Amino acid sequence: MGDGATIHKMPLMNILALNGTTPPMTVSIHDCTKHMEAGGKKDATFIAELFEVKVLEYDPQLLCTDVFYFDGASNVQKAGEMLMAKFPRSFCFHGGEHVVSLFFSSIAKIKPVKVVHHHAMLLNLCQSNTHLIYLSGFDSQNVQVV
Repeated sequence: MGDGATIHKMPLMNILALNGTTPPMTVSIHDCTKHMEAGGKKDATFIAELFEVKVLEYDPQLLCTDVFYFDGASNVQKAGEMLMAKFPRSFCFHGGEHVVSLFFSSIAKIKPVKVVHHHAMLLNLCQSNTHLIYLSGFDSQNVQVV
């Protein structure tokens, strides 16, 4: 998932990732200040390049099916098209990022869902040694700010 943000006048691009056994987590927060000061924009090419680096980092052999979720802004719609052209096993959904986030944050607050999710995560950790989408070898203590 990708999300552009500006916090305290700092233009950022957040990159989140997940797989079948790991909930969404932020894997990179890219500070776009230098890029913007040099006359750059958060255009489609810039955004696609940020995501390309992360896809290749977590799936260097391109064995996984990658799904990109973005908001509906035109720059990320174009970035999604560029990523799907670069990675034929990928899909891109627009406009759903915010809705998906709200849906899962609401569902996660329901106590029986919390219990089931906790047990499912433990079961998956015990049984799974397969590498799924994005997060094989990911160290949650090592989130990058670049």
